[in-house]
Amino acid sequence: MTEVITSKYIRNEHNHFVCPHCGITEKHQNTMLYHIESKHEMKFRFECTQCDDAPKFLQKCTYLHHLATVHPENPHPSDKEKNMYAGLEFNCPDPECTHSTHTKANLRIHFARTHAKTWIPSYTKTKACTGCNKTFASSSAYLYHSTECFKKDAPPEHLTMLTRIAMKASE
Repeated sequence: MTEVITSKYIRNEHNHFVCPHCGITEKHQNTMLYHIESKHEMKFRFECTQCDDAPKFLQKCTYLHHLATVHPENPHPSDKEKNMYAGLEFNCPDPECTHSTHTKANLRIHFARTHAKTWIPSYTKTKACTGCNKTFASSSAYLYHSTECFKKDAPPEHLTMLTRIAMKASE
């Protein structure tokens, strides 16, 4: 295995980043940074002071999303800073569904999990996507991916709903 060291990162022969602590590989440098900081260095930059158990967050966007969804009565981290997720609501385009969420990504995952079971193959952590052979760390990541990978198998009404999700602004 050929390794090239870049800054504090190691790359393998496939040009993927290799964790110096546990050997896990990631395609992107920022993903490796988040892995190292959360799994090995325990560097969490953001902490919710409104929760009893004070959850900690590596990324600001995750922290802001937490504030907007768990603490909608007080979603802003400070008086000076606005939360981009506060007040956003995305409703499912299926006319028979009342589900809503604060992000388009979560709406897409909801749609795949709830409405697209007939054309998206079920997720198995030990198997790769049957459409492209890509692997995923979570069912949510797989479902998000699947709405694009298996789009060719979607019935026309689902394609219309996926287009509405992709183009959706806050309602």
